[in-house]
Amino acid sequence: MKESIMKRACKSGIAEINIINIRDFTFDKHHITDERLYGGGSGMVLKPEPIFAAVEAVTSTCRPRIIVTSPQGRPFDQKIALELAKEEQLIIICGHYEGIDERVLQGLATDVLSMGDFILTGGELPAMAIADAVVRLLPGALGDETATDEESFGESLLEYPQYTRPSVFRGMEVPEVLVSGNHKEISQWRHDQALLRTWQNRPELLEKANLTRQDKTFLAKLDERKKAPFRLYVALLHYPVYNKKKQVVSTSLTNLDLHDIARASATFGVSGYYIVQPMEGQRQMMQELIDHWQQGFGAIYNPDRMQALSLVHLMPYLEDVLTHLKEENRQTLKIIATSACYEQGMEAISYREMRKVMEDTGGNYLLLLGTGWGLAKEIIRDADFCLRPIYGKGDYNHLSVRSAASIILDRLLGEKISRY
Repeated sequence: MKESIMKRACKSGIAEINIINIRDFTFDKHHITDERLYGGGSGMVLKPEPIFAAVEAVTSTCRPRIIVTSPQGRPFDQKIALELAKEEQLIIICGHYEGIDERVLQGLATDVLSMGDFILTGGELPAMAIADAVVRLLPGALGDETATDEESFGESLLEYPQYTRPSVFRGMEVPEVLVSGNHKEISQWRHDQALLRTWQNRPELLEKANLTRQDKTFLAKLDERKKAPFRLYVALLHYPVYNKKKQVVSTSLTNLDLHDIARASATFGVSGYYIVQPMEGQRQMMQELIDHWQQGFGAIYNPDRMQALSLVHLMPYLEDVLTHLKEENRQTLKIIATSACYEQGMEAISYREMRKVMEDTGGNYLLLLGTGWGLAKEIIRDADFCLRPIYGKGDYNHLSVRSAASIILDRLLGEKISRY
């Protein structure tokens, strides 16, 4: 606390830092500041009396910011540092042992701050980090008022790479743009590098960054390059599925399921839409519908519908779909099942996790959608993944299969640029 910027800030009167020992505010001969937990348990907890007495003794304003350092607090960041730098007085209470009596948090603390998801011996190091981050933001602390403008996190971005002489060191060269003298190009390069470094190391910061349309396009291209190539196919099963009595049955074709899921598949870039229907008469009727939109008057009347229905394949059983896809791709095929409710012992994967698996691993995936009252248990059991049920605001989740298909495809394949 008595070195460098902190020392200069205190010497020039910009900041005043006082270290308070809570033992000085105890009233027993042993100066005890900790006690055993009520209710039992290991470790000791800091007592409230000396902490309250110490805070009250050093309070110099009517409303000081009183900070408790704890891994249970909200993460400390540059935004909070900027906020605290505007305060007249900060009081930082350092946690220790198993923690602090909860009444200190209830009756004193205005903020509980954490340095990260890890445990330290005490709160002294976090207190020093907070003090350092805040003091350097005070006017005059750094000498140059613009010194903090382009630092990391200033715009929720990490700082761009920096270079100095020599221009070549051990075969590593300074980027050509930095020695070009073109200040506009240098500025753009630095901004792009800040985006790239943040995308690589701290992508969560991009969610709160003030990004331009050009920034979003730049980041979307980075996302696309990172993805492993994968294909997603969709299969709508009319068998084996359940009826209302939980009996395995074969359901009938609906025209809406044929058209709407085909259109959703075309919209989200699905590689193929398979309809599994064991009844030959039903398949023949489906084929007549498809032929109308592919070859008959429907193809002229609505070319977009023709494009969507070009994805459709009719198969009698799921095994025929699997055989067809394996012959077509000659790669391992992963099965993704869907269900409208949790079954006992079922391990479900979130849509975000499933999307990440596909983008990181690549390969071919088949999404199974059930008609009737859902896919038979053996289909879900034998799948590689099972997606979580779709829920809205409440517990009601009785969606039509075509509505569920559109939601699922949007979550798995929809554009990600919106997250920026």
